[in-house]
Amino acid sequence: MINVIHAPSSRWSERWRVLAYSAAAALAFIGLERLELAAFDAAGPDRLFARTRSAAADERLAGEAADIAARSRSPAAALPAGHRLATFRLGYEVGWASEFAGSFAMSDPAVRAKAATVADARIAVAREQAVALGIDPAAVAALPSRTLADFTRLQERFEADESGLAARVESRLTPLHRHLFLLGVDIGSDAERVQSSRGEFADPQVEAIRRHATLAGVAAEVWQPLVVDRGDASPAARIERHRAAVEQLARALATSDADDVQRPPPSR
Repeated sequence: MINVIHAPSSRWSERWRVLAYSAAAALAFIGLERLELAAFDAAGPDRLFARTRSAAADERLAGEAADIAARSRSPAAALPAGHRLATFRLGYEVGWASEFAGSFAMSDPAVRAKAATVADARIAVAREQAVALGIDPAAVAALPSRTLADFTRLQERFEADESGLAARVESRLTPLHRHLFLLGVDIGSDAERVQSSRGEFADPQVEAIRRHATLAGVAAEVWQPLVVDRGDASPAARIERHRAAVEQLARALATSDADDVQRPPPSR
């Protein structure tokens, strides 16, 4: 199960202040993203992707996924038990903690300290996953946001592997696991926004989730519910739907991990 820690209600005024600054800085982008999500929900995921992505782009992504899968093949015994789910949870907790702590970048020091306590609880869970994967837990931390610009660029900074953690995951495991970690980061970040706004904000990172899920070998029917946001849904329904979609993905990864254990080793 993915651990969910809800923020204290007293923090809402600080959260709304930072979100307002962020919205002002990226108003055009957010507007376009909302239009994309509305079209996505009205047309359905398969039809929307067919309309908005070229065949050449899809072929390149499929080719990249096949290459990563080929480079990531290894006997199941060579990887820690539960490696897919643990890698996803590592990214999820780091992404959640980074988003939460970063949302207080413009707050007073005392408020930031309280936020850091909540974020640290998530990082503690992430470090448990790192230990299970054979990764040094000291390398696991939230990506710090010292300015508003840092916060609004979190996803870009994770993609650039500012902390080096994605490279550690790939080195210890496989290239596929790097994308599974980044998928977890994106979904964890989205989950924190949904939870902290009490379902008022969604705006999932559609393209990043699509890319990393595809390159991590996650089936479309598993990841697509994470990026569909019905505009007419109530905030409570939005929170519950996102939570259920995360749990569905976690179950799928756990099933794949179990299949590894049951699968006979390749013949030599």
